[in-house]
Amino acid sequence: MRTGWARNFGDTTAYLGKETGVPGATPEAARWLADRRIVATGADTTAYEQIPEGAGHAVLPVHRILLVESGIFIMEHLNLEALADEGLHEFAFVLAPLRIKGGTGSPVRPLAAVSAGTGSA
Repeated sequence: MRTGWARNFGDTTAYLGKETGVPGATPEAARWLADRRIVATGADTTAYEQIPEGAGHAVLPVHRILLVESGIFIMEHLNLEALADEGLHEFAFVLAPLRIKGGTGSPVRPLAAVSAGTGSA
């Protein structure tokens, strides 16, 4: 999910959005995704889900719905700007997370692969 928030990445205060809040998926959106039995989802924000202004990261209902209740992987901090600049909407997505036993997170380096003649990413 590209919100455009990654444009703030160079400004830590703006990107974390403690004072202003951060755009993202709502609990309703999480239920919609879970009902469709997706495997993974991600966004270009620090917490994936919508964080209301002044709320911080203490309560994350979307994480509970996706990760805990539905077993759906969440990716955060995705750099989707190059794909958007190219106008790409479809591509093969390749991801190999680290094998961390018992962990709830892993650094990843996803790859968006496009066919010849459809742009580059």
